[in-house]
Amino acid sequence: MKILVVCQYYYPENFQITPICEELASKGNEVTVLTGLPNYPIGIVPNEYKKGKRDEYINNVHVIRCYEVGRKSGIFYLALNYLSFYISASHHILKQNEKFDLVFIYQLSPILMGVPACKYAKKYKLPLFLYCCDLWPESIKMYIRNENNLIFRIFKHISKKVYSSCDEIAVQSYSFISYLSTIHQINEKNIIYLPAFADESYLQMNFESKNDIVDFVFLGNLGIAQNLIAVLESIKLIREKKGFKVHFVGDGTCLKEMKAYVKENNLEDIVEFYGRRPVEEMVKFYTLADVCIVSLKSDNKTGLTLPSKVQGYMAAGKPIIGMIDGDTKKVIKDSKCGICVPAGDIDGFSRAMVYLIDNKNILKELGTNARDYFKKNIERKCL
Repeated sequence: MKILVVCQYYYPENFQITPICEELASKGNEVTVLTGLPNYPIGIVPNEYKKGKRDEYINNVHVIRCYEVGRKSGIFYLALNYLSFYISASHHILKQNEKFDLVFIYQLSPILMGVPACKYAKKYKLPLFLYCCDLWPESIKMYIRNENNLIFRIFKHISKKVYSSCDEIAVQSYSFISYLSTIHQINEKNIIYLPAFADESYLQMNFESKNDIVDFVFLGNLGIAQNLIAVLESIKLIREKKGFKVHFVGDGTCLKEMKAYVKENNLEDIVEFYGRRPVEEMVKFYTLADVCIVSLKSDNKTGLTLPSKVQGYMAAGKPIIGMIDGDTKKVIKDSKCGICVPAGDIDGFSRAMVYLIDNKNILKELGTNARDYFKKNIERKCL
């Protein structure tokens, strides 16, 4: 088929849409991606993309980049980022001269990225497939809690229009199905469950840690939704405990606040930040990890999702400690790969950390359970 993919994010940004498109291309499909200028998560567009690289081929995928404002920091620039891609993509997509067989929306935040694709599919009467990785308008509740707010109501209207325009929707988490059905009246027959995958090459690697202490590692976005200040508050409660250290690998809007908290509470000896690191270095950090951390807020339905980092942790054979509700809690429980406390349970998380520090002998078994569950349920070839 000739497939038009619309997603605001693409390589060199680290999202699964890139390997999905490359896999589709390797199977003989002609794949064209309409995307933006890379700037996630640091919010700054690299110099080489500011004036160039707007039309290129990457591993047999045709990548067309639309203009967008870097997200920088703060709600104002985030809104500009969302709107600028929406306007630019709407302009570009209607100039497409190629004839496509299918339009595929890889829907992260914002839902606005789906609007140009919907218009294009409707204009040319093409089937429309959407992979829902973020729930809207639920995702903006971290900024707008009042559902009667005009902006919230506008995004709810846009969201329903996008989801209702699709012939089929795939969702990353089971909890998304009831939300789409209840909030947007989407027929559940048109929704399928398709969890995110992880690099199966991890299954063949030995990430056994050689340290005497227990190293807890968080990999990924350090944003508001991840509730990592709560993780730091848990660490503060046990800072006198010997035999552990916590590592944060990634970047995001909360990094500055997290560093300030660590400094103010004299946690520098047990908390270390590495910033955003290339994918090639993940082997080093998985080898460092005795236990991997996952955390999300629970103040809206987004907190019930299964973050894709969980699959990576499991493929690497790592125990998981979670401060999270919903699908992730169920996966950790079903796989018997670690400990999960409710979202925001600072005391419970600190107790769980102490338990794993004091019982280091069980970590290998928990890691084995994680990898076994991954092989049976979320290996890439299964999805």
